[in-house]
Amino acid sequence: MDIKSVFNSSFDHIDTVCLAISRLDINRAQQHTGLLYFDGDCVNFLHLAWHDTLQQDPPDKNYLWLDIPLDPANKVHFATYCAMIYENNKDGIPYGLSLDGSNFSEDGNFIQKEPHVGLTCATFVLRVFHAQGFNIIDFEKWPSREEDKKWQLKIIGILKQYVSSEYFNSQYEKILSGVARFKPEEIVVAGTLLNPPYGHDEIKEYVNTLLESIINHANKITSDSHIS
Repeated sequence: MDIKSVFNSSFDHIDTVCLAISRLDINRAQQHTGLLYFDGDCVNFLHLAWHDTLQQDPPDKNYLWLDIPLDPANKVHFATYCAMIYENNKDGIPYGLSLDGSNFSEDGNFIQKEPHVGLTCATFVLRVFHAQGFNIIDFEKWPSREEDKKWQLKIIGILKQYVSSEYFNSQYEKILSGVARFKPEEIVVAGTLLNPPYGHDEIKEYVNTLLESIINHANKITSDSHIS
């Protein structure tokens, strides 16, 4: 994997579209991901920030970025699709721990195939890829891990104050029944390696390498900010 940052590259050198990832807080083992894409005028960071909060921001030095292995024509198409998703979903996309029943249409509209469904920052990226026929995850090779349930229950507890009781109860029941978690670092790796789709165990080594780079980058950014 060719991992880029402001220390070895520049946002100006992004090749049309790529994946970006950062540690949310140096003291928290939690990453955030989204898509960096060039719209013809500037580079934008498209990401699902929280419940009903789809954002498009300027590039952020806290993020690492990795190229997506697509040919030039498909990269242009993918970047155009990112712009369509932002334009067509400015009212927001729901946040949810189970991605069942969610998708994007050909024109970039978020689709809820059943009530009370939503996405995380990582499954937002996953659904964008899959909607364009770039299937990066093999769902049959992705376990519902018991250790992830604690994180899911914590997040749904925070989400409770922002959603209806019906929405909360639906998500809560799905978590209890077993919902696969797709971590940001896992989605970024799956989206930047050749020959997808990938199961969880197939990318562990690459995920660990990326995590090491994320932590080192976060520490360097923090160190530089203290010096300045």
